[in-house]
Amino acid sequence: MSRRRRARSAFACLWVAALALRSGAAPEPYRDAARLFAFDGNEALAGWKTTGNVTIDAAKGREGKGGALKVGSGGVALLKLRDTDGAGKVELWVYDDGTRPENAKASRIGPRWGLVQSDGKLLAAGILYASYLGGAEGYTATASDGKDWFNQLFWLGVNRAPAGWHKWTFDFDAEDGLQVLHNDREVNAVDSAKTGLRGFNAVAIWGDNGPGNPQTIWVDDLSVTLGGPVKIVPAGEADPYDAKTLAADASLKRLVPVYTRDNAPATPKIEDLPLKQSVAQYGITWTFAQPARVGQFLNGDWYVVGPVTIQAIAPRPLYGAEIPKRQLDPLEKERPESQRVRNGFMLNPPARMKVAYDSGVRNWFDPALVQKLPVAMRPGDSLVSTISMPKGLVLHAQLRNKIERGEGDSSPIRTAAVLTCVAQPLPPDAFRPAFCDRGPKIYLARNLKRELLPAAAATPSLPNVAQYVRFTQRPWVGTCFFGFEEPVENMPQYGLEYGRVVGLSALLLCTDLTPGQKEPLLVNFVQIGIDLGGMIRAGHPGWTSWGGHGSGRKLPIILAGLLLGDDQLAHINQSFPKVSFGEDEQTAYGEGWTGAKVVFTGHSGIDAATGAGRSRGNGWGPYEHTPPSQWKEGQNTSESYRRCCTSVGWVAQALALRLLHAEPAWHHDAFFDYVDRWMYEDDSAFVKTIKAATGRDHDKEWARQGQAWDAFINEMWARHRPSLPARTNGWRQPHDDTYYRTALERLQP
Repeated sequence: MSRRRRARSAFACLWVAALALRSGAAPEPYRDAARLFAFDGNEALAGWKTTGNVTIDAAKGREGKGGALKVGSGGVALLKLRDTDGAGKVELWVYDDGTRPENAKASRIGPRWGLVQSDGKLLAAGILYASYLGGAEGYTATASDGKDWFNQLFWLGVNRAPAGWHKWTFDFDAEDGLQVLHNDREVNAVDSAKTGLRGFNAVAIWGDNGPGNPQTIWVDDLSVTLGGPVKIVPAGEADPYDAKTLAADASLKRLVPVYTRDNAPATPKIEDLPLKQSVAQYGITWTFAQPARVGQFLNGDWYVVGPVTIQAIAPRPLYGAEIPKRQLDPLEKERPESQRVRNGFMLNPPARMKVAYDSGVRNWFDPALVQKLPVAMRPGDSLVSTISMPKGLVLHAQLRNKIERGEGDSSPIRTAAVLTCVAQPLPPDAFRPAFCDRGPKIYLARNLKRELLPAAAATPSLPNVAQYVRFTQRPWVGTCFFGFEEPVENMPQYGLEYGRVVGLSALLLCTDLTPGQKEPLLVNFVQIGIDLGGMIRAGHPGWTSWGGHGSGRKLPIILAGLLLGDDQLAHINQSFPKVSFGEDEQTAYGEGWTGAKVVFTGHSGIDAATGAGRSRGNGWGPYEHTPPSQWKEGQNTSESYRRCCTSVGWVAQALALRLLHAEPAWHHDAFFDYVDRWMYEDDSAFVKTIKAATGRDHDKEWARQGQAWDAFINEMWARHRPSLPARTNGWRQPHDDTYYRTALERLQP
């Protein structure tokens, strides 16, 4: 388009805006018309604040006609657009001639262009150089205060080549936030919530600030369209498990009776159940097409006597274009719009690593499983509904880590609840049937063998029991792996913390707390075991050893089986010998280089189904039979995971199982002897040997043997482990190591 035609276009925009204002309606999405800036003469700089090397180049117009704004080394050109910050769109063409410094890995601030907020904060795209940036090849965006340009960076993945004119668009929507485009293609890397901007009031171009071989850039055809106030509210940070939140949680104050066969509750009649149009739990409301009879399981989860149709769910499931643009994370933007979902649900989730709750789930999201309302439920059905994490919200997870949507491996799911359809009323002491077991079995609390729980004296560091009641209260609906789809407000996010929460909860149940103090935690813990066991019964392959990810699932299943008298669950890996559990796959009897007769079998352990060691192409398989002098990168990785992410999370589990005398049910003695080794083997000399041979320093408090990360576990171990019948030096004694030697022979590449 010629400059004369662009001028006509600008006049047309102004005329349309005038008509709109006269009629009382503002054009969308912005209320003002575009202002066009063509740099054809020095008068074009009227209104601009310039410093340093800023001029008009009369022969550099984008279409070979007219001029362009020329910004050289140290130059700055700033155009104030209004007094207050607001929404709007800025488009400009930038000429990048491809100039590069001699050392493209040295930190250097090259040319930049972008938006400025009234307090000086800004978002600019441009050319930045550092050892971790590819400034010679591509562009970077920076959210800055105008001083520390490297404070918040977004590597854009956009090539600088070919040299020439490139169109840049900064589209700041009042409700959807900031979107950056390069040559009319969205750049997904810029996260609006991370920029810290609440709008803009100026546009600026900054010249190269680096020494030697400075780069000049040219800017032309700048277009500015201003909008109204920005309405985005930052999500902030929250801890769903802190003391203040726990104190305000009314659900934790719910009375959980200790039902036995002597005080077994009666089963209500159908007419005794309330007739309700809807029920709600954990922020999720299910509305029925017609009022239905409802009841609650012992743990507070709802059931509905069916058949029944779910007409609505709140928060409302969102699909495709219904999801605000500002809420899309980079992974979702790569998906077709038709495959996007938030606040999703699944009727009868499969016992597989496939879910459809949220299109931000990594690896396991299957759009073919996405469902929409209404939902017809029949007796035996389970409905798992979720609330998605909004962008920008940072949630504290159980015991460790912070989770934020779109960041690394974080789950995009905030919470989940389960609604079950039954054929008839159930007694008040009924546990909810496993949510993905289609042969649902109803267990009753009156049948719990509470006499199996020991009453070991609690030590001074006894945790806040209410916190562990909260940790285990909401359904642990994670059927997948790596925590990619685990609701943050429901369950631990990493296998190490999964094992720690499970171990500490079981250990609390083995103390001298009163039956009334134990019961809420006992009910929750048994329910978790029922759900995990139901996954296995329905065909789930288990939780393989992969660093720390596979820990914590076996103990709840075994404890639930022992207490409920269900032998299949109590002896789960005898009932299902090919199912994977991380603790078992990562421990085995074998000759270790330290002299121990039980070893850690590596980051990826031994496959339960085949008995073969797993290397996964990285040398992550069994390694402790070799000295550190022979270790390569994969073996060093395994030793790091042995110390950081597995062993410390197993101590409470092993102690609780020994207090319960449940070693035969566990059916993998190497696990117990390995934990004894971890707690009793002096590794002082060994960490020095490792450092001398590999350069890796494991002499850190958190990485040393002889301890768990939780004071209560260490105290309970010191007080109770020595007095238990099992010998504490089994890790020094010879054992049949055929399993380990066979795993080495079958080692998978």
